[in-house]
Amino acid sequence: MRIFSFFGHSNTGKTALIEKLVERLNEEGYRTGYLKLTRHKGPFDAEGKDTYRIFKKGVKRIALLHEKGSVLWNYSVEDMVEFIKRHFQGVDFLLIEGNAPIAVPKAQCIKMGEEKVKDPLLLFTCSYDNAGDFHLEKDFDRIYDVVLKKSMPLLPHIDCEECGFKTCRDFAKAYLKNEVKLKDCRVLSQNAVVVRVDGKRIEIKSFVQDFLGSTILGALSSLKGFEEGGKIQITIDPQSLKALKMEEKYEG
Repeated sequence: MRIFSFFGHSNTGKTALIEKLVERLNEEGYRTGYLKLTRHKGPFDAEGKDTYRIFKKGVKRIALLHEKGSVLWNYSVEDMVEFIKRHFQGVDFLLIEGNAPIAVPKAQCIKMGEEKVKDPLLLFTCSYDNAGDFHLEKDFDRIYDVVLKKSMPLLPHIDCEECGFKTCRDFAKAYLKNEVKLKDCRVLSQNAVVVRVDGKRIEIKSFVQDFLGSTILGALSSLKGFEEGGKIQITIDPQSLKALKMEEKYEG
């Protein structure tokens, strides 16, 4: 999954831009996801409502679940990371409407006279009136190209410093400047392909990860009903596999 965030004031073209991007990405065969961040008041802001009463008692987080969706209020960066992991498995591109607090590339939709937000993760501004780096309509192909090439996966957001940077946000800044590669994030690279034998993790080098991952995905892609997306779990019982091979050998 690769992520890009779009933010700006109302009526600056954010939603219309995301609509066009989703349409183009879908046409290209990508699976898309959409997450909207809002500053609109939640039910806990309405005095007298049940949710408001509970909120005033001091709960740390509030979530509203409905048969057609879910809403998360009063969330932290960690909450958002877990929400994305849980609800957007299987998508190739996640487009966020709103200034995401996580370490992802961003675009700001503006109008004439508005100031550009100072954010190292901001890649460009866009507008309908030539106030931005790109025109929302005339330069759509260029915008699409940036989103396609510069969107990035969800970083672990644990600030482990294994990559040499103090925070995942600092790593993202360096990545967008082409100073590092995704494989330099040890958490991402080490978890791309994980091998466990009887519950014990076996460390494997990057070229072995690439080989195993490509080989397994290639084999699975030919199977009817297989859709590439979420995590893949394969269990191998060596004894059963050997028994089957021995049977084939003696029958031959």
